[in-house]
Amino acid sequence: MITKNSMTVVWNRPTVDGGSEISGYFLEKAGASIRLFIAFSGRPVPTAVWSKADANLSLRADIQTTDSFSTLTVEECNRNDAGKYVFTVENNSGSKSITFTVKVLDTPGPPGPITFKDVTRGSITLMWDAPVLDGGSRIHHYIVEKREASRRSWQVVSPKCTRQIFKVTDLAEGVPYYYRVSAENEYGVGEPCELTEPVVATEEPAPPKRLDIVDTTKSSVVLAWLKPDHDGGSRVTGYLLEMKQKGSDSWIEAGQTKQLTFTVEGLVENTEYEFRVKAKNDAGYSEPREAFSSVIIKEPQIEPTADLSEISRQLITCKAGSTFTIDIPISGRPAPKVTWKLEEMRLKETERVTIKTTKDRTTLTVKDSMRGDSGKYYLTLENTAGVKTFTVTVVVIGRPGPVTGPIEISSVSSESCVLTWKEPEDDGGSDITNYIVEKPIAIIKFCDRSDSGKYTLTVKNASGMKQISVLVKVLVVDTTKHSISLAWSKPTYDGGADILGYVLEMKEEGTEQWYRPHTTATLRNAEFTVTGLKTTQKYQFRVAATNVNGMSEFSELSAEIEPVERIGNLKT
Repeated sequence: MITKNSMTVVWNRPTVDGGSEISGYFLEKAGASIRLFIAFSGRPVPTAVWSKADANLSLRADIQTTDSFSTLTVEECNRNDAGKYVFTVENNSGSKSITFTVKVLDTPGPPGPITFKDVTRGSITLMWDAPVLDGGSRIHHYIVEKREASRRSWQVVSPKCTRQIFKVTDLAEGVPYYYRVSAENEYGVGEPCELTEPVVATEEPAPPKRLDIVDTTKSSVVLAWLKPDHDGGSRVTGYLLEMKQKGSDSWIEAGQTKQLTFTVEGLVENTEYEFRVKAKNDAGYSEPREAFSSVIIKEPQIEPTADLSEISRQLITCKAGSTFTIDIPISGRPAPKVTWKLEEMRLKETERVTIKTTKDRTTLTVKDSMRGDSGKYYLTLENTAGVKTFTVTVVVIGRPGPVTGPIEISSVSSESCVLTWKEPEDDGGSDITNYIVEKPIAIIKFCDRSDSGKYTLTVKNASGMKQISVLVKVLVVDTTKHSISLAWSKPTYDGGADILGYVLEMKEEGTEQWYRPHTTATLRNAEFTVTGLKTTQKYQFRVAATNVNGMSEFSELSAEIEPVERIGNLKT
């Protein structure tokens, strides 16, 4: 019981008496000294330890201990020295403890944290919790103070607030204020609790500017707006979105955000909605800003399109065996269906071909590319708003094809000849850089009969080379029962002069003697029929050409031929 001049304090008897009867208790007023004395005994002499149940002993605590008693003294105690002090003695036979409850009569501690609400242009409402330590006396009231952030002096706005809430009025608009609250009991005013940041007296912000419907789907809408013209004196901390079906009077919350855009989801397709937005600051919510018109929730119809600007001249070039990728941003509402074609062939995914498509891009990747992958690639985008096709040309560079024959030989002289041919049908996707002629080279100098035989022509570009060979054939043979008709091709070169004729020689099987079957010195034509032959005898033939410079070497020998009735053409 507390009266004007007195106070009754009650506590519980200790559970341990320390080995002797309790002789008294200690009750101290703040500013005085705490002195706890206890006698003890034991064999062997026990050790004595002082501690505090809920905190460390104060640095001001002075402990004096002998073999028979111990004293703890705290000079000029305050409310923080209140609590349970524990004295423990211990020896080989055991231990015992005794607890002292010390109450310090003092001013109260600081109130709990301060919060605030209902911030307006000229007022603010403060709230706080009671102090944890009341100083051993009931809290009579609270003292509420304010000060401008630019000043050091505090001004009392309520000297005797009996509740834990107070509305501060007559605040200057736009001026930041600090606030603090102190508790007071019988022993005086305690430590204050102060706001760490100033608060600006303000009003609700202006409505956001211009609420727009940015986009819709079949179940959502995207809204965007601009900041208010003024924030009411304190920072705008967020926005509240509300909606209703057209024709309804009930607005419901659609969401809250700190951004200037918001997506409302879970809407009903083909339903018409109205939307509005409010700005929020410390003072509350602004007046709402409604969208210019209502909106029907549905998927918009936007013709598909593709952006080929990242592909220079819509042309992609790569080497055979490498990987090429066609990556194209796309758009359209609803999301378009994507089809890829190479010329007229629709492409599907294989081990080499990969197609990946999202709502905003499509990617075609071809691994281990070949010459056959060259061509025009058609990307077709289709949705309910239309169809569009886009083209990208791909050139896979590989080895060229063989030159187009026949290889012609001209301008033959004793020193040189000229070979001519046509370009290959397939240049490998790259301009032909040069040709390689083997045995001999394109212009043959100082040639002789040893240069006859097989010619190999190689065509080359940036990716490689291919070869073609030409075999020069010598003669063709037909037979009858008593004759053999021979025909042979003209020489591949004339030695730099016109061919005047041919010399034909023959020999019988089993002999090495050659003789001419014709009576003239030479034969003008590249054919001759040898008559008067034996049916049981086999023959071999060879031929040479002549010009003004003389006679060439003989051709390769024909096979051994027996004159029989027609059996077809034999080529040697």
